[in-house]
Amino acid sequence: MNLLSRLCALIAILLFSGPLGAQTSRKIKLSPVSLGFDLPDSYKQRTFIKGLAGFVHKIDQLAGTMVLIDGNKTTVLTRFVRQDKPPVVTTSTSDVIYNAKIDSRFKFNGAYSIASTKVDRDKVYEIILTDVGYAFLPEDYIPYLEICRAATNVAPETRKKTYYVRSVKLTTVYTRAYQKVTGGSEVGGIVFSVDGEVYHTSDQFKLDYVVSVDLVSLEKLLSLQNCNDLINNEEIARREKAEKARLEAQKAEEEKRAREQALADAKAQVEDLKKTLHDNLERTGEMQRQLREAQDKEHAALIQLNAAIRQASELSAQAELARQNAESREDVILTFKNKDGKVLEIKNLEELSEEKLRALGFDVEILKQ
Repeated sequence: MNLLSRLCALIAILLFSGPLGAQTSRKIKLSPVSLGFDLPDSYKQRTFIKGLAGFVHKIDQLAGTMVLIDGNKTTVLTRFVRQDKPPVVTTSTSDVIYNAKIDSRFKFNGAYSIASTKVDRDKVYEIILTDVGYAFLPEDYIPYLEICRAATNVAPETRKKTYYVRSVKLTTVYTRAYQKVTGGSEVGGIVFSVDGEVYHTSDQFKLDYVVSVDLVSLEKLLSLQNCNDLINNEEIARREKAEKARLEAQKAEEEKRAREQALADAKAQVEDLKKTLHDNLERTGEMQRQLREAQDKEHAALIQLNAAIRQASELSAQAELARQNAESREDVILTFKNKDGKVLEIKNLEELSEEKLRALGFDVEILKQ
């Protein structure tokens, strides 16, 4: 805040203290600003390859690539990553690595590590380096088997120049140029002094990107693994997998045949059931006809039964009536007629016998009994 206050005060003074007639010129003392001449060691130890600048917006695609470095020429050969384990990517916006003002004496003036920023004489640049992205492959993410296989046909001389990109860092480079103030020049914007000279700017920050990589030589990468064992074990595993697949296919074929047989049996059963159902339907029709005939007979028998019941009831009623009538009248057992033709009815034989009647002088003639 002290520096900003001073700069604002200086701007105000410069705006209102220009040569006006016979006004006395005033001298303004600026607090000097220190310059940076080197980058942090942690940043200098990184590997910057200008030929990989095309990956600044896709660092995840750079991790896992195999590159050939031949002098100043860098060639991307191919990429080795696992389908199920892509590079791990993280982002940040506050990991500031370096923030300083530099001039033409800066050790890395014009280097790719600062986005090829070139500081000319009579200028000072403000530079801010910030890591904003990181893509890397953990140890178990590296497909060593595929790399071993691919390396079997690589010439030894080529192996020495081939490297595997293990990780990638993306760094933003903010720069702003300050021009030295010469006599009679108008001053505006941000102003400061360096080594007794005054610099100012009205520019905004310029943004660039650079990538740095962590490289592992192919020879070192292969030395970390026993490629022969890896390939042999993979061959064994591949054969075991093939045998397992064959057995599973055989089992699946047997299962298919069993299902086909089960389907054929089911179809045969369906046909049998259809035939049985058809026969049953025919028999059911005949049985329904017989049932209708039986029902008709039953109905006729029921009618006859009802008629017989009515007749029996009538006859029973008549018999009962006859019985009642028989009980209500006297029964004539014998009818006698004498010589004079006179009829005499005898109701009780015990009262008068034939002999007795004859003795009484009756001629006995049995007319009815």
